[in-house]
Amino acid sequence: MNQESQRAKLPAKGLPIEEIDRHLDTIAVDKVHGHWWRAFRGEDDVQEVGYKTFNRFISDNGILSLSAGYMNDIRQELVDMCVGLMNPDTTSTGSVTSGGSESVYSALHAMREWAKDNRPEVKEPTVVAPANAHPSFSKGCHYFGLHMLRVPLGPDYRVDLDAMRAAITADTVCLVGSAPNWYQAFIDPIEDIAAMAVEHGAWMHVDACVGGYMLPFLEKLGHPVPLWDFRVPGVQSISADLHKLGYCPKPCSTILWRDEAFLDYHNILVTDVSGGSYRTEGFLGSRPAGSYFAAWAVLKYLGESGYLNMTRKLVANVEKLTHGINALEGLEVWPGDVPTPLSFSSEVAPIDLVMGGMTKRYSWMMLGVDQPPRIVLPVDVAANDAVIEPYLADLGKVVDGVLSGKITDSVPLRYG
Repeated sequence: MNQESQRAKLPAKGLPIEEIDRHLDTIAVDKVHGHWWRAFRGEDDVQEVGYKTFNRFISDNGILSLSAGYMNDIRQELVDMCVGLMNPDTTSTGSVTSGGSESVYSALHAMREWAKDNRPEVKEPTVVAPANAHPSFSKGCHYFGLHMLRVPLGPDYRVDLDAMRAAITADTVCLVGSAPNWYQAFIDPIEDIAAMAVEHGAWMHVDACVGGYMLPFLEKLGHPVPLWDFRVPGVQSISADLHKLGYCPKPCSTILWRDEAFLDYHNILVTDVSGGSYRTEGFLGSRPAGSYFAAWAVLKYLGESGYLNMTRKLVANVEKLTHGINALEGLEVWPGDVPTPLSFSSEVAPIDLVMGGMTKRYSWMMLGVDQPPRIVLPVDVAANDAVIEPYLADLGKVVDGVLSGKITDSVPLRYG
């Protein structure tokens, strides 16, 4: 059979929606077993607010977010609410993006343009980041012609400060820290990294895509949280995902700037086209404005009291999972600075086999990492007993099967 005959073709006649729905029903993963791939989500009422508002404005084009009055008002109010959580300066602001990767790209791009003005002597602009900083930093450096230099971690799985200090050269224009990092849920020593950045005239970026809309509320609830936001001198930008622990519909993230002047390095004005000037927020052109309105609606619906309550429930869900996983033979939950993501490993049951048994035998959709081998659970408020109890039950059966040699299914441990 040749490639042409295998390729799907547009049907000659449109299909009834009932037939389309039947097909989608056969391939959709149920909401319990697919939960870890769909995180992060709030409870049903919060999801309903987001989805209803998103759909109401799904046809409005977010490309106009800086120019259409009704849309810009919502966008600016959303940005004000978000940056206000980061202990900002009076001139701090932010931009709405499609996700954590675009937020990281935005920071790298702005930093590169800033360096042209402020570090003109640099020959090969270099970003120094921990080994476990998000992969989007490497992708972004590739896109923007920056040199990425990753430095090792210390025994606590936070960046090795001595290694980072030794890696700084005359070409270093940016240092990176995570709050927390995705894989281990540890917060890098942001104050120390920022002090190094100030000393060497470099930009400091904090990747808080996971923690940005969780850490402020953990701190208010009395959990120990090291300084990580704009209270730290030298922190110039912060990436924080609203569609993670802001509990807003995807796709929606923010890049937050210490000073609104950085917008001149972020938003590019195009004037060399016959149609007139062209200026948009971030990298995307057309996009659903529904994400702006939905995020605004969720923040308004929850308010500070709602987010505090959601954070309490998140902590409770993580405690249930931690207790249940640690009770299984050979499994151990990794301690972290924040409740989520939760990860666990084993010295007796190979985690790639545990992952294989859970995915191939019980249809759980999960994420993993292999340095060192762990399963990663992006726990959210929606991970209630309807998810936790069957997950732990299946996990117990799989661990027993792996230890007895009855389960030998292996899958790669990977994220993305």
